[in-house]
Amino acid sequence: MWPGDAGAVLVATKGGHTRTPGGWDVDGSPAYLKRACDRSLKALGVDVIGLYQHHRPDPKVPYEETIGALKDLLDTGKIRFAGISNADPGQIRLAHTILGDRLVSVQNEFSPRFRSSEPEIDLCAELGIAFLPWSPLGGIGRTGELSRPETILDSVAAAELELTAEELARLSS
Repeated sequence: MWPGDAGAVLVATKGGHTRTPGGWDVDGSPAYLKRACDRSLKALGVDVIGLYQHHRPDPKVPYEETIGALKDLLDTGKIRFAGISNADPGQIRLAHTILGDRLVSVQNEFSPRFRSSEPEIDLCAELGIAFLPWSPLGGIGRTGELSRPETILDSVAAAELELTAEELARLSS
């Protein structure tokens, strides 16, 4: 549950991805995350970011160093809460150990087509952390595919989508 006024807007953003000439890369170094947070504060025109999430683990940086940077951002008051993305159960536990109840969200891919984040959902429920699925429809509709009769979900896929919605509602209550 998000602390504070239920009617308030929570400004959230992420840091840790970098643009390269060929697409995207990751940078989980503490120095980069702190610079990215400062750029986000300026771009958003706010003094504090409500929820700052780390995009994905960087294999070149020990995960505890990356999470330590989030802790520093929390301690200096630049962010109110921290989140992580694309994390496995071990990384979630490590982040929770370092950040405690200031780790409020995990954002991993989860959809009717991609269900491998179920262990992370269960762990989030156990630890009282919000699970925020990315690509919750599994890419359905990105190109208007639902509007074309030949690509409308069949009854099995529709039933899976309904089941997923019921499961997510159950987990969030």
